Amino acid sequence: MADARVVWGDAARWYPEVVAMGDTIVAWQAEFEGKHIPLRVGPRESPNPHRTATVKNGELHADLLLSPWERRFRLALRSSGFTLLQGYAADLGTAADAAALWLSGARPGQVAAAWPFLGSVALAEARERGDHRESSWLWLYENHCANPVGTRLRAFLALAFHEPRLRVLRPYTSHWTLRFSRSPEWPFDHDLPAVDPAITPDRYVVRMRDRRAHDETDASGALRLLLAELPD
Repeated sequence: MADARVVWGDAARWYPEVVAMGDTIVAWQAEFEGKHIPLRVGPRESPNPHRTATVKNGELHADLLLSPWERRFRLALRSSGFTLLQGYAADLGTAADAAALWLSGARPGQVAAAWPFLGSVALAEARERGDHRESSWLWLYENHCANPVGTRLRAFLALAFHEPRLRVLRPYTSHWTLRFSRSPEWPFDHDLPAVDPAITPDRYVVRMRDRRAHDETDASGALRLLLAELPD
């Protein structure tokens, strides 16, 4: 086995049990075998193959990635190349159990109900039916993966999520800015007002359609300004 200090770098301290077995593929395979789950773990194309692994059954895939910055086991469950569920498992065993349910053919909502770390049932079902507008709103609003953009937008999203005039639009983020589009799929519109999180937590700047900006305000103030800037 290669020197773990070379192969794993700083990430070695987060996963001593995985390093002891050589890599993520071997360690995750041991979890499946210990649970008598007849699935074979394989490599995943990645610049860091020692921290990744994948299991598949036809068009269904379960990809595991170990964070290099902290102890986090990111599991992504895909169908025909599209990620329908993702989140951080508590450990390799939990990731194996969730992957096994997914690869057995269970529906996304069923998997989310059994394993809430993968997101809500509503989010899973929206993604399954291809509802990009609803799934984008739920992804930002729930923020179960603690995305830093969603975290900075949290106070605003808590209000905007319940606003009917906004819910008919597709939300998306770009360079920390929350934007909205009439089209639920790319290419998105660029002529609607947007919201930037300010440096101060829970403060926001609303940018108008001509890119001029209002003064910094709180979440409720930002929502009022945004709605006033929306075209009828």
